[in-house]
Order: sequence, then C-alpha cells, then structure tokens
Amino acid sequence: METYFSVVFREYNLVDRVDGSVDSSDMKEDSEWTTIDATLIRWFFLTISKHLFLNVVSDGDDAHAVWVKPNGLFTDNRLQRCAFLQQEFFGCHQDDQSIDDYCRRLKTLSDELCDIGTKIDDDLLLSMLTPGLNEDVDNASANLTLMSGPSFPKFIAYLRLEEHRMKQVKKRVQHTALVAGTSCGAAPPTAPPALRTPAPSTPLEFYLLPPAPPAPPAPQP
Repeated sequence: METYFSVVFREYNLVDRVDGSVDSSDMKEDSEWTTIDATLIRWFFLTISKHLFLNVVSDGDDAHAVWVKPNGLFTDNRLQRCAFLQQEFFGCHQDDQSIDDYCRRLKTLSDELCDIGTKIDDDLLLSMLTPGLNEDVDNASANLTLMSGPSFPKFIAYLRLEEHRMKQVKKRVQHTALVAGTSCGAAPPTAPPALRTPAPSTPLEFYLLPPAPPAPPAPQP
C-alpha cells in the first residue's frame, strides 16, 4: 500500500503534504494549500477502509496526520507483523491459483515486508517462486535457471506462456480421450431381424390330390 501511495505522491508533487516537512498551521491562509490538503484527505477517505479511517482520523487533522495515523497501525507491532508476513511469504504455494495470481501474491507479501523494514531482494523472490509452483508447470522451473539475466518479470512472462501451453495440451488430451472413448464404446451395428421359421402348415399337395377311395369292406365270415 505504502509503495503505491508513494508513487502517487511523487507523481503529483505532493510529498511535502504528507512527510511533515511543511507545518500546515503556517499555511492556513494559503487557499491553494488548504484546497489540496482537503482533496488529499477526501482521497484517503475514498481509498482506504472507511472503518479504519473513522477509527484513527479526528476532525481537524491535516493530510499529514491522516497519512501518518493509518500507517502507524501497520508499522506498530513490527516484530509480530514481520513474523506473520514471513511465515506466509516463505510458505506461499501456487496450489490452484493461476500464475498471475500466485506471482501477484508473492509480490504483495514482498512489498508488505519491505514496508515494515524487511528487505526482500529479487534473488530471494525468485528463489521462493519456483518451489511453490504446482505440478502443471513444475517441469518448467528447470528452464528458468538457464535464462540469461533472470528477473521476476521475466520469470512471470515465461511461466505465463508455459501455463497457456499446458492448458492447450490438456484440451488436446481430453479431446483425444473423448474420441477414443466414443469409438471404443460405440454400440455394435444392429443385426438384421432374424428370419422367422414359418409355422408348419398343411402341405399344398393335400388340396390338389383327389381324395383317396374308401377302403373296401371287410369280408363276412
């Protein structure tokens, strides 16, 4: 958070408004100063948590006070906060996150540690990146060591491409398995209906032949 705000302060030439180098009580008659001061306070109110803002900011605070008080909440108990962040940083794994989300989380933890005075250099950030990769892109980590001029942004760009490639490979494998499964499990062709054996009937000759003559009577004794 502090890194982002610091960049904005430098971009708009507002560093002297928040670093305490100028006593705002001496600038009360300067309408331009008070206007910018009020604009900064409103921006803080809209940017940080309203609950946090209302808990630490008092009526009449200038931009410097509004900036210092919330920062104090994050820098107080520095040792405990450092221990918590280090535990999360050194135990960070990709799991089911995308490459972008995983790398963003590592970078955020690194920035938060830097904000409380614990320097995380690029070498340490890179050494923590590869062990936390999931199995889909784990094989790609070996290629990262061969990269010339290694840097965190370069690693992210390479891993993003590798992640995309692996997704395409999975799609092809799934498609091939689906086609193979359909071919193997297809229903056999329907057999033609069996010819029925005609029921026995009276021979045609029975109707065409003349009737047999009656048998002669038996002789009388």
